[in-house]
Amino acid sequence: MEEVTPTPRFDARDYLRIISRRKWFIIVIGAVAMLLGGIYAATYQTEYRASSVVWIRQQPERFFWTEQGRGGDGQQISLETQAALARSIPNATKTAERLAARASGYRVIVNATQIVDSISIQVMPPDRMRIQAVHPIEQYAIAFANETAETFVETSADLRRTEDQAAVKFLEDQLEVAQNEIEQASDEKQLLQRKWGVSNPQASETLLTALEQYKQSLSVAQADLAATNARIATLRREYEGAEGAKAQELLVPNPLHASLQQELYTTRLALIKLQTRYTSDHPTIQQLTAQVSELRNHIEHEPAAITATVVTAPEERQETKSMLNAAVLQAADLQGRIRVLQGLISSTESQSLDLMEKEVSLTQLEDKATLARSTYEGLLQALRDTRLKEAAKQGTARILDRAIKAQEIKPSWGRAMIFAGMLGVFAGVMLALFLEALDDTIHSPEDILRDTTVAFLGIAPWTEQDPERLVALATPKSPPAEAFRTLRSNINFALVDQPAHSFLVTSAGAGEGKTLTAANLAVVLAQAGQSVVLVDSDLRRPFLHRIFDCDSTMGLTNILVGELPLPQALQDTGVENLKLIPSGPLPPNPAELLDSAAMQAFINQVSQQADIIIYDSPPCIMLTDAIVLSAKIERTILVAEAGQVTRDAFNEMVRLITNARGNILGAVLNKLKVTAGDYYYYYYYYYYYTYGPRTGEEEDTSVRSPIPPLQTNYRSGDTKDED
Repeated sequence: MEEVTPTPRFDARDYLRIISRRKWFIIVIGAVAMLLGGIYAATYQTEYRASSVVWIRQQPERFFWTEQGRGGDGQQISLETQAALARSIPNATKTAERLAARASGYRVIVNATQIVDSISIQVMPPDRMRIQAVHPIEQYAIAFANETAETFVETSADLRRTEDQAAVKFLEDQLEVAQNEIEQASDEKQLLQRKWGVSNPQASETLLTALEQYKQSLSVAQADLAATNARIATLRREYEGAEGAKAQELLVPNPLHASLQQELYTTRLALIKLQTRYTSDHPTIQQLTAQVSELRNHIEHEPAAITATVVTAPEERQETKSMLNAAVLQAADLQGRIRVLQGLISSTESQSLDLMEKEVSLTQLEDKATLARSTYEGLLQALRDTRLKEAAKQGTARILDRAIKAQEIKPSWGRAMIFAGMLGVFAGVMLALFLEALDDTIHSPEDILRDTTVAFLGIAPWTEQDPERLVALATPKSPPAEAFRTLRSNINFALVDQPAHSFLVTSAGAGEGKTLTAANLAVVLAQAGQSVVLVDSDLRRPFLHRIFDCDSTMGLTNILVGELPLPQALQDTGVENLKLIPSGPLPPNPAELLDSAAMQAFINQVSQQADIIIYDSPPCIMLTDAIVLSAKIERTILVAEAGQVTRDAFNEMVRLITNARGNILGAVLNKLKVTAGDYYYYYYYYYYYTYGPRTGEEEDTSVRSPIPPLQTNYRSGDTKDED
């Protein structure tokens, strides 16, 4: 039959089964936790809690006499920071000193660490803070809360005043620096003025004005000279080409001399005007004085009259001649004027550049002094405001509520036990689930379906009766007996497509109940009307002869060695249709004997004696007996004890049998403790069986199977009727 593995499912019933299976573990943990909670509540030392409330102003102070009405403190300190300050070691040290120095009242001698350990701060936004003190002595708790609040208020005020004092000291230092800068800039300016003879920083403007006038005059003179030269060239061509014209050298007045005289006169007038405003050390005065000297030098070296080429012409051309001579004189005057102006421009530019550099240095010193004075005035005003705030400032913290009495703190014995018990139960459940996760044993059919590749055939519930008793005979209507009948039906269903009539029953380890499972299965099959032979092939620790109270001296080993024929080895079990072949004497080599050709011949021979042949075998993990037999017998039924066999051991058993070419039919979960939370069918059947038939009805003691067996043809020509 093709095996189908269902999808694993884990729901609330699985949790209930886990809790039910480990209920005593959970109860013990809960009881221990409850006991510990009660002991804690009973032994808890009574403490007292006192609290005081401090208000912390979050808005800055305002003073009407400060600049623009501002008296703010800048960025405010957060409540969390204030709370850390109140619970700090320095604040606790001051509190301890205040408590020890009390002149009246309850004096307390403690250290700062004790106060810090007793104090807790609760921030109450937006602007309050609760200081709580817990101590076994009531007066200590009250004193800690009140004195910590007082110390915090004083410390807050001291910190604010300390900040202003530091600000005053900083401003005073900056004022001194600014004063030094002003004095240094003024001294440097005066020194340069005396050195350069510059009393007015704007003296270069006069030179620049004169320079501009010289340049304009030069431009005009150069233009006039160009025009005059053009006119002379024209007039000269006319006169040279005229009839009777001739040129001659004549002594004429020097126009440059006259021009220099006029320029000297103008410069001397400007010098006289400036001398009325500036001293002789002024750069402009010195400039004009140098120009006067230069003009006089030019006049001395320039002759008053010069020789000029004059064109003579006939009388009728005298007018043209006069115009030409006048133009020549004008050109000479303009050339001399241009030379003078170019010299004046060159010297003036040099003097103005030097003077401008000096004025820039003086201006920078003046700006530096001005900036220092402005900074000094601002610092002086800030110093006045800070000193006013320092004189008027008070702390931002105020005490709103003082501790008058302390509240007694003691846990309730009942509540402590209930809470501890609930916590213990919760911890027990969590621990039980954790242990269940660590547990790798097979507990339920779901474990077989989820963790193995073997089909599930049925369960055999755990019973408190004698383990050597056959429940199918002793209590035929009990849930265990009904479970074996269900197992019989499931086996029949599994063999619909591929019939078989020989079965090997084995398990992974010893003590899992495979022998009783084989015996009860043989009984319910025999009760269904099928002929069954039960073979005890456990040649190491046989047990079937004790269950059926038969003689074990003659059995399977005698048949295998040829001492006894098969029909003589069959023994009655007291159950109709059921025969037993005991193990016989225990051989020294069970595995070799079971793997022999005689064993194969026995299997072939005994299969002709009944409809169903069931073989009981040793565990297959440590011994090879069952593995050897699994290859010779048609189907193998695996028995797993719930809560004992591990998944690894079960899967190893499956692997060994599969490798030996054994054909596994399915698995039976043995010794399963059935509760209402588990397999409800067996639970309600147990309820029905326990309370018996209804009143007035006679109990039917006959054995009936809930599912009639299928009509199966095991051997040619042999058929069995339905039960």
